[in-house]
Amino acid sequence: MPLNFKSINLPAPPRRTRTATGGGLVEADYQNITLYILILIGIGLRLFQFIYNRSFFIDELFLNVNIVKLDFWGLATRTFEYQQKAPLGYLWAVKLLTTVLGNSEQVLRLFSLLCGISSLFLFVPVARHFLRSWGVVIAVGVLSISYTFIYHSVEAKQYCTELTAAILALFLYTKYHDRTDLKSLLIWGVAGAILLWFSFSLIFIAAGIAGAVCLDALLRKEWRRFFMLLIPFTLWLVSFGVLYFLFVRKFHESAWLIDFFKRVDDAFMPLPPASVSDLTWLVRKPYSLLDRPLGLMLYFEPNADHSFLYYFLRMGWLYAPTIVLGAVLMLRKNRLNFSVLVLPVLLTMAASGLKVYPFHQRFLLFLGPVFLLMLAYGFERFCALFPRRYSLVALGLLLVLTPALVNSAEQVNDPHQVIKDYNREVVLFVNQNYKPGDAVYVYWNMRQAYEFYKAANYLKFNAIEASYVKNKSRNPADYINHLKPDFKGFKGKKRLWFIYDTNNRDPIGDFIDQPAWYHDQKFVPGKSLEQEFSKMGKQKAHYQLNTFNATLFELK
Repeated sequence: MPLNFKSINLPAPPRRTRTATGGGLVEADYQNITLYILILIGIGLRLFQFIYNRSFFIDELFLNVNIVKLDFWGLATRTFEYQQKAPLGYLWAVKLLTTVLGNSEQVLRLFSLLCGISSLFLFVPVARHFLRSWGVVIAVGVLSISYTFIYHSVEAKQYCTELTAAILALFLYTKYHDRTDLKSLLIWGVAGAILLWFSFSLIFIAAGIAGAVCLDALLRKEWRRFFMLLIPFTLWLVSFGVLYFLFVRKFHESAWLIDFFKRVDDAFMPLPPASVSDLTWLVRKPYSLLDRPLGLMLYFEPNADHSFLYYFLRMGWLYAPTIVLGAVLMLRKNRLNFSVLVLPVLLTMAASGLKVYPFHQRFLLFLGPVFLLMLAYGFERFCALFPRRYSLVALGLLLVLTPALVNSAEQVNDPHQVIKDYNREVVLFVNQNYKPGDAVYVYWNMRQAYEFYKAANYLKFNAIEASYVKNKSRNPADYINHLKPDFKGFKGKKRLWFIYDTNNRDPIGDFIDQPAWYHDQKFVPGKSLEQEFSKMGKQKAHYQLNTFNATLFELK
């Protein structure tokens, strides 16, 4: 029996019931006050992390060294170093900001911050279309205070822009999906076509919306509406076609990257499933999204004991069933809205099964609003079973929002809990203590840090970059021999600075765990070179933050 898509009526606003005395605030007022308090907290948390200005993470360095080095035309036409890729709209927006404000890390993060803050306000009308009453507070509240959404709002990468593009696409759907006049459909088409240039992942949202709305029109036999809808969706298709032809088709997924996503991130849906483990992926992977990218579950240290109490306090047992409940009830209540939200998820999972898009953490940030709407709808419908039980509503709000708020508050109390590298601190330490005539040798796994901070005009020294020779070396001794030609650059120098990271063993483009001798736990990247340099002179100073190191030698 074909699906019968019912006509859509926007949810009625909460009843403005007066208090027992007939005066004072009404329930809708409390909802709005709570909602905007949460938004203000979310803005404050984002501004705190932005002002704190942690050092660039390695992935931020990989991308932004290209943004700093290349001009607008180069960003559109050149192959990026470190095999990076990002939507042209994002690249040009960030480049425009750096052209006006300079190449600092904060400027490179500014566009993400603006997207992160604007997404909070854009999500309000979207949530009010799919939800009512306290469900809106839940959905927008989690987006506001979850540490994962906050983190990506101050990350110099494109993921927060993709999140905002997804929310904007849903907003345009709520505004235009039932319009049939040419002007509205052209606006919808042009806006969607432009958005695709800011987000690769938006194609899943756009395809889901187009598929759901067209299917709705076909099942209703609304032929004029169906053909009118082809106007905006054709514009989207043309835009994506141009984008694909000019850019996306050049981004061939390398075998090493597919291997990494499969072995390290378990990011591809087994297709077809060949074992019980493959089947459990369909539960394991979606469940993991409660942690990242949604940030719903209480954070524990990685070495925490995985006891019953651990899983109880993480409360996945509450969030996962509530999302499923929300999806089921929305399917029964409003199949069009259900399809608009679920089809992008299914398309993304299918793409992961074809190994063309990873179903993993940050790559799924754009789907965050979808899951939050399902979660909030399940919460909302459950509370509707107990009208005027405000204590139950308050308990639900606490159970959903408290873990997210605790996680974010702990990161304010101790910003080092934020995923953080110390690239800037170590490189600038060398820069501050550098003397004319010093030699600086940068190990391959710190090259991206040196190249970024040098291109961004942070550094006064020119370094010797270590050759990348590990894959043609048979063992540690052979590795040192292959590096010795680099050492000729030390001739005539009185002091030598050596910058390295003891953790990163796999550069961009390499299969993980290769070669085997380099990944032996007894071999520590950089340490063998320290021993070699000790033969050339005496170690005078050592600066270390986590796995990031700078060592000074006084040469003989």
